[in-house]
Amino acid sequence: MRYIFRETEHPTAIDYYCEATQTTQDHFPRIPAHTHNYYEVYIFLNGFVKIAIEDQIYKVKYGDIMLIPPYTIHQLLPASDNTKFEYRRIYMYITEPCLSSFDFNGQSLLPPIQQAAQDKRYLFHIPKEDFEQIYQAMYLLFRSKKTDYYGKEMLNRSRIIQIITLLNKNIQMDTESHDMTHITPAIDDVFTYINHHYQEPLSLDFLANRFFLNKFTLSKLFKEQLQLTVHEYITLKRISTAKLLIKEGTPPSKVHLEVGYSNYSTFYRAFKKLENSSPEQFLAQLKNELPQS
Repeated sequence: MRYIFRETEHPTAIDYYCEATQTTQDHFPRIPAHTHNYYEVYIFLNGFVKIAIEDQIYKVKYGDIMLIPPYTIHQLLPASDNTKFEYRRIYMYITEPCLSSFDFNGQSLLPPIQQAAQDKRYLFHIPKEDFEQIYQAMYLLFRSKKTDYYGKEMLNRSRIIQIITLLNKNIQMDTESHDMTHITPAIDDVFTYINHHYQEPLSLDFLANRFFLNKFTLSKLFKEQLQLTVHEYITLKRISTAKLLIKEGTPPSKVHLEVGYSNYSTFYRAFKKLENSSPEQFLAQLKNELPQS
């Protein structure tokens, strides 16, 4: 199922969009750190992987569900040196406008997941009964992409409601702080520092000196673990934060100062290279009025 008001190659934050996908691979897939304009509900099924979300890294197991908010940097990392294993997962992408379309009689699907995002709670251990119901509903959502039948739209809407309602129930019940793992001790502090100080002037030389590391060693370890250079990760963090700030009302002409760029032209080039659109075009997309249902 894929609902989009405008036919675009990549869904934007204002599209009425939801899509489920299940994949199986016989090895660890190299997926670099990235962000989305929408929520991702990720269900781990099999394999040996860790999920990095901002500066929090989790070793997932069967029964875990990850909730990844829009504009949040996340990445898949190997949990073992052996990268030859069956890796299975199912995940759903869904935008806030799609979630808002289910509001009825004062009830909304958004508040619990928005609160989880604000609290930076991303991992949830789901009891077996709820986990199986969420998985089954998402699997049927995925399977429906290749078929057409009477009532498909309404059945898929009911599946989305079931998935998010059960997830929200567990979000509200889950008050535990789940154990996190680490990348590599030598660069763990560097990774966290970037996520908390991206507004400040940062460079490979500065970080190496601050953490008493040889800059070539830091660069090599960072690239091995995150599949990005230090500069690429700093840029990704700054631009993903800029997108969120623009969405929340900060003008593109001023947002660069809040994410670590001293001049607009450098920010503009970095934004356009990463997003294939300018900050002003991104804002224009957000300002488009959604068609009334």
